[in-house]
Amino acid sequence: MIHNHLNRYTKHGALLTGMLAAVLCLLLSCSKNNDLSGPPVITKVTMLDSTLQDSAFTKAFPGTLILITGQNLSGVVSVSFNGVDAYVNPTYNTSDHIILSIPGNAPTEAVDPKVPNQIKVTTTHGEAVYSFVVDIPPPTITAISNENALPGDSLIIYGSSLVLIEKITLPGGRDIASFVTSSNGSRVAFVMPDLGTDTGRLTIQAKFGSVTSDGPLNDHASGDVISNLTEWNKTGEPSVYNWSWGAIITSDAALFPGTRGGYVQSIFGSVGAWGYEWWTSNRSGNFNDVAIFSTDVLTQSAAQYALKFEINTKVAWTEGVTVLRFNDKYCFRYQPWLNATNKTFDTKNKWQTVTVKLSDFKLTVDGTEGIGDNAVLMGDLLKPDAKVAFSYRLMAEATGIALFNSAFDNFRIVKIK
Repeated sequence: MIHNHLNRYTKHGALLTGMLAAVLCLLLSCSKNNDLSGPPVITKVTMLDSTLQDSAFTKAFPGTLILITGQNLSGVVSVSFNGVDAYVNPTYNTSDHIILSIPGNAPTEAVDPKVPNQIKVTTTHGEAVYSFVVDIPPPTITAISNENALPGDSLIIYGSSLVLIEKITLPGGRDIASFVTSSNGSRVAFVMPDLGTDTGRLTIQAKFGSVTSDGPLNDHASGDVISNLTEWNKTGEPSVYNWSWGAIITSDAALFPGTRGGYVQSIFGSVGAWGYEWWTSNRSGNFNDVAIFSTDVLTQSAAQYALKFEINTKVAWTEGVTVLRFNDKYCFRYQPWLNATNKTFDTKNKWQTVTVKLSDFKLTVDGTEGIGDNAVLMGDLLKPDAKVAFSYRLMAEATGIALFNSAFDNFRIVKIK
């Protein structure tokens, strides 16, 4: 796998190098005079693509590869964007042109509303200034801490370019009046209001664009839900039970606080290496088949949908695998601890939303679930009548499992695209 990636990057690098060399040769052949006859002058900035070089532009995102055109540009000492120097390869510097990339850390209006918005080219014989905006990409949302947070809970939205936010709108048209953003635009936080029974997607409107969450908030009793684990005679939320057998169903608000009604708790320990006995000791959750979709969905792309649920760890998770399963066929190996700091996943007894694209579910190969070909269509994951057959299984691998104590809630399938 690593070898294949290296080959791909090597090919792309060679292609880019070849393209730069070809463009440079063209620019050198077109240069009429490399003698220094005066201070440098910038006449335009364009994309490197020769087919677009007649179209000057005055703004671009950090990291963009650009072509600066002008006169007397040779002998470059530095090229800066809003005061931050870009790397200049002298090979790609002629009297009439400079080829370079806008620095990824060039300041923008997001961090300093008073940035000069300019390119400054300094040469051995003078400097030139050109008005140019280092633009901010539109905001993105990569995750929401808990899409089913209770009123009064802190909600954190993770993403990029979450800056200069003008408005955050929740289901029911509720605008958030007070929120806090991080200095690098990677997150924004606020206190969750009471949404009542309203369910819908969150929208962020910022100066440089808007973004909508990939799933609805307060989605614990809608038609998306496989199970919210609340029995019909229990309080807290409308029941969407659909439970068959497995781990412990409880509504103990003191044990795993922050949920509305029922949830499923898997607690067990002292499982040896490669302990696959998932049917014992609260190590699985098995649900009744659920009619969420019509048969029209069977031919739709699996990449358009995701499984979402909330997880709450009472004990840090450092080993084992939760196999999420559809139709006893396609599986996803959920192991959040693998890529966590110190290989430890811990929500610290708080609920956290998990999102898994359905196209990431894979077939079984040689007895190992979730390592084969990916699901392509929804029909790969669902039954022929479009019913959802879902379960999860907790199994040990090489190190065994000393103690597992976590809860799950609000299993649901939502359309993300």
